[in-house]
Amino acid sequence: MVPIVLVRGLLREAGHWHFLVGALKELEPDLRIYTPNVPGNGNLYEETSPLQIEQMLEEVIDQLPSDIGSYHIIAISMGSMLGSCWAHQVPQKVASLTLINPSFARFSPIKERFNLKEVPRLLISKLRGPQEFEKTILNITYPNHVFNPSILSYHLALNEKHPVKFTNALRQLFAAARFTGPENPPSCPTQVITSSDDKLVSSSAGKRIAEAWQVAYIPFDSDAHDLPADSPTELAQYLLHWLKKVVA
Repeated sequence: MVPIVLVRGLLREAGHWHFLVGALKELEPDLRIYTPNVPGNGNLYEETSPLQIEQMLEEVIDQLPSDIGSYHIIAISMGSMLGSCWAHQVPQKVASLTLINPSFARFSPIKERFNLKEVPRLLISKLRGPQEFEKTILNITYPNHVFNPSILSYHLALNEKHPVKFTNALRQLFAAARFTGPENPPSCPTQVITSSDDKLVSSSAGKRIAEAWQVAYIPFDSDAHDLPADSPTELAQYLLHWLKKVVA
């Protein structure tokens, strides 16, 4: 099967894909999965995050093996913005595109793209230390699991290993907020997946993209912005079914 590239969003890194990677591997043990980081996150935490989504692309691509012919991109949130640029700028490399809980300024007002009550809360928590920040981001993006000690511990360990700088948090938020998004869909098979009761980004934002692009729209019954962490098994089953269908 064509390899999968998973692209994370605002303030998140490769390590936050662990539940979905595990679920995909359980179903397809030989599946090749790559999880590059955007500058400023994960193992690139010491770098400065660009102020434009488009400027993140080259460094993300550089983290992939050069001998890969093409790949399926599965991206979430800010990563979906990057994925949409990727599919348009390097179309020969992108076999399919899946956007999870995306939003583009071209199609949605700011109140749909970001929960304006939660974003300040998230930034303030970043200044109060790792424990407060991770609890807050879990509560906003992954609410059913915020009191699970093992999940909190895992996120704190990632934070300790790869702490996102506050300045990079602001730069990423700025880049995401100003991202217009492509007017037309990419040439590859494309779908938009949303969480029906997302607490951070309105599902309407993703639906607007799907309608404008005239691509498949799949709502999941979830209140988690981080759908891959909240429903990894269900999502993995659906994704593999769809990917096998589109490449058939």
